[in-house]
Amino acid sequence: MPSNHPARRWRRVCAAAPALLAIAAGAAGCGGSSGSGSADPAGLTPASAPLVANVALKPAGGSRAAAAVAASKLTHLAEPYASLAQTLLASPGAKLEYKRDLSPWIGERAAIFLTSLNAGKLTQSAGSLQSLLQGGLSGLSSVLDIGALSAQGTQGAIVLSTSDAGAANSFLSKQAAALGAHSDRYRGISFHVAPSGLAEGMVKDFAVIGSEASLHAVIDTSLGGPSYANASGYVKPSSDTIASIYAKPEALLGATGAGSGATGAQFSSLASQFLHGVQSASLTVTGTGSAISLQGEAHTTGTTKPLFGSEGAQALGELPASAWLAAGVGDTGANLPRALGLLQGVASLGSSTVFANFGGPSIERVFKTLSAPGAHLQQTFGSWAGPGAMFVSGSSLFNLQAALVIASKNPAASQAAVAKLAGLMHAAGAVVANASIPGTDAAKSVKLQGFPAVIFIADGAGKFVLGLGQQSVEGALSPSATLSTSAAYSSAAATLGGGLEPSLIVEFPTLLGFLEGVGLTQSPGVSNLVPYLKSLGTLTAGASSQGSVSRYKAVLGLS
Repeated sequence: MPSNHPARRWRRVCAAAPALLAIAAGAAGCGGSSGSGSADPAGLTPASAPLVANVALKPAGGSRAAAAVAASKLTHLAEPYASLAQTLLASPGAKLEYKRDLSPWIGERAAIFLTSLNAGKLTQSAGSLQSLLQGGLSGLSSVLDIGALSAQGTQGAIVLSTSDAGAANSFLSKQAAALGAHSDRYRGISFHVAPSGLAEGMVKDFAVIGSEASLHAVIDTSLGGPSYANASGYVKPSSDTIASIYAKPEALLGATGAGSGATGAQFSSLASQFLHGVQSASLTVTGTGSAISLQGEAHTTGTTKPLFGSEGAQALGELPASAWLAAGVGDTGANLPRALGLLQGVASLGSSTVFANFGGPSIERVFKTLSAPGAHLQQTFGSWAGPGAMFVSGSSLFNLQAALVIASKNPAASQAAVAKLAGLMHAAGAVVANASIPGTDAAKSVKLQGFPAVIFIADGAGKFVLGLGQQSVEGALSPSATLSTSAAYSSAAATLGGGLEPSLIVEFPTLLGFLEGVGLTQSPGVSNLVPYLKSLGTLTAGASSQGSVSRYKAVLGLS
């Protein structure tokens, strides 16, 4: 199969959908005859598509240099724009040169849309969720080259604006000739179709590559069909917009094939838990030389409680001031299934990589037990659990403190939950015993096989705490100073601006120092990420909600 096979090219794009912004957040580059140039490809993107990514290829104005600096720091690529373009249009090993083959005709923006996604084939072909961790961003192209992804299971296309339509058409024709594709026409517009069913062609001076059905949809849109550019809530990218995503998560989940195997099921479960009830969402990415900012909003159903917001920010502010990782959640009781699903996904991901030597399999067994229908965890927590937050502090295993803290709306119920949760962990193989901790009304100790610390479950002073070691519980119940009074909190709030309070703070330099201190930087799941972690400063995120609309913002500092 030729190295520039369009099918492989499209499969790489489908696999890139979750990771594209890591590169696109800072894509910038240089720039014939007439083409679509600066025109917005959203005008040719079907309004019915449940997922659209609009990426700046050659951003105008001052964002060009700023985005290039941010992308280089984040990805460690000297020419991030060229790398993004080649990821979209070439396969590993292809003799494709950006300056020679792509730069002469690529315009300012590209849109990538999906109408269906086969999660099972995506996760199978990627090997597992560990693939990216084990390969690092430098191995991204090998993860994106997923030959097992079926064109029949995934529908979508890339729509690229062009600065020279003639040169773009020549490029596509050469790719088609190398493959032995045949010519076809739809509604008066000609294009090429590969034996695999993948198609490519020029539509109104835009280069389009994707499934044949999706190319037909682009042609329909170009001839007057409803486009994403005219969809409710769509905002035309400005010169400072590096990338944006518009999604209809519930529609996307409905169009996603069920994952097969453990990894595919994990992908589907995580997506369902995190996106449940979200009708539409948008995300806009901008970059400067020192930071990458993401902001957007989500529209949810009336019964869906936002994960983050003012209540979560308040819970975060009550954590110990020494925390270098802190996250707050709003209504813990209502969000318990989603939060547990996400935590189980992290535990499963780390059980064979990052946490393999730290009780990873035992932790995974606990989450499976807690998630089982017979555990009735929602009944145990739902009636009393209010806002919650988690924190990590300390620079080594000797002074590590970490805990999940949940405000109790019913002290008697939360006190009873201590024994119930301990019983479930015992059923998962843990050794459970009674414990006595000052300031608590009920406490249990839990020892997991292979895990180096004793876990304590305790309730007291209106708080339910799940902590690593007794000091973590005592610090969570009665911190000597709270995070809301710290310089880190003030800096995070100032970074977010707009009156947003932080509900997530991660200090990556401290995290990296901790990983080095415990020897994890040499583990297969972390070693390849160390160079990228060294480029990161502090991640701050905050959100606010009013009715069914949540607005959020995150800022990632770059060093």
